[in-house]
Amino acid sequence: MKPDIEYIPDDSVNDVLDQELRVLLTTCFTKPRDLVFRNRRYFREPYRHRWVIRDNQGKIVAHIGVHEKKVEAGGCMFRVGGIAEVCVHPDCRGKGYVRMMLQCVHGWLSEKGFTFAFLFGDPLVYGSSGYVQIGNLFHGGGEHGWKQVKAMIRELSLTSWPSGDVHLPGPTF
Repeated sequence: MKPDIEYIPDDSVNDVLDQELRVLLTTCFTKPRDLVFRNRRYFREPYRHRWVIRDNQGKIVAHIGVHEKKVEAGGCMFRVGGIAEVCVHPDCRGKGYVRMMLQCVHGWLSEKGFTFAFLFGDPLVYGSSGYVQIGNLFHGGGEHGWKQVKAMIRELSLTSWPSGDVHLPGPTF
């Protein structure tokens, strides 16, 4: 049976839901740097949108967060959905939850006029959802300059990913 995928705008997250999200994130992300999830529901920067799957008892067992970002290439700006904090509770892995949620997220992003979805992740995990590696993304700007980063993108429209340097201002996520 296909699970229900629930959209949750971040501004509607109350204290109880915040705690539940942080429990899932700390269960799934276990590196020392991931201790940030004990105190907040995002790694570096809050995002406005999230999708979750709940088990039969109503407990959140899968999660995807989405940042609204813009990238610049060749004088053009493109709206991109930055996929973050993708996780599935260890007891619920192997059921295709990430792929199902990404399909839902991609539809939502397309409807809202986003040109691309992008993430920093493993090609073996995200390739089956249409993501391809790119090597022309630079992040940062400001006093620290631009730094080339490895990322993956998925086209959400008829627009192809630019071939020249693409700049993502601000922090990574």
